[in-house]
Amino acid sequence: AVVSTQSTGRIMSSAVYAAKKLLRRQLKLNLKAMSESDKANQNSIIAAKVLGSERYLSSENICVYVSMPEEVCTHAIITNVLKERKTLFVPYFNKDEMVMVKIRDEADYNALPFDTYGVRQPTDYLEREHAINTTGLDLILCPGLGFTTAGLRIGRGKGYYDNYLAKYASVWGKNPYTMALAYSVQIVDEVPTTENDERLDEIISIF
Repeated sequence: AVVSTQSTGRIMSSAVYAAKKLLRRQLKLNLKAMSESDKANQNSIIAAKVLGSERYLSSENICVYVSMPEEVCTHAIITNVLKERKTLFVPYFNKDEMVMVKIRDEADYNALPFDTYGVRQPTDYLEREHAINTTGLDLILCPGLGFTTAGLRIGRGKGYYDNYLAKYASVWGKNPYTMALAYSVQIVDEVPTTENDERLDEIISIF
């Protein structure tokens, strides 16, 4: 029997989707099993690694995700970006897309309202500067559920970061440096991928 290329593509895509679903479930269990003291310890180590890295020190326009409880905490990094008078951008999400919007200072950040997930998000995102059409970005700190040491990433399935990076590259001709922050339980040997999945430049963990 002859199997068309289109049919083969659908079968492969379906297999990758199923594999990602299983991996996401396992990674969520891994994160749920972490103690608060282990998280706090790893948060401190990872933040120190980021803040001491040459890439961070040499970057001016930086996007930092605002962490949820199960993600590596970014509060110390956000505070440092503002203290060092670098330019801070944070993600704004809606059901269709993600944009990176400018935060003016610490008071501005602290005044941001919390969304339904308990994450600070600017509701006035339309009036704020967007990185993609103003200064651009030198560095993006990315969250995710799991990563390989080679830079493959699995997120929560919405495609926000993959889509943003593809759009950014179409405007600027290249992507900013991408750095993921990962607890030890989020590092895996393999991540199932498709051609739409972006590889990250660096994974920062406790290792």
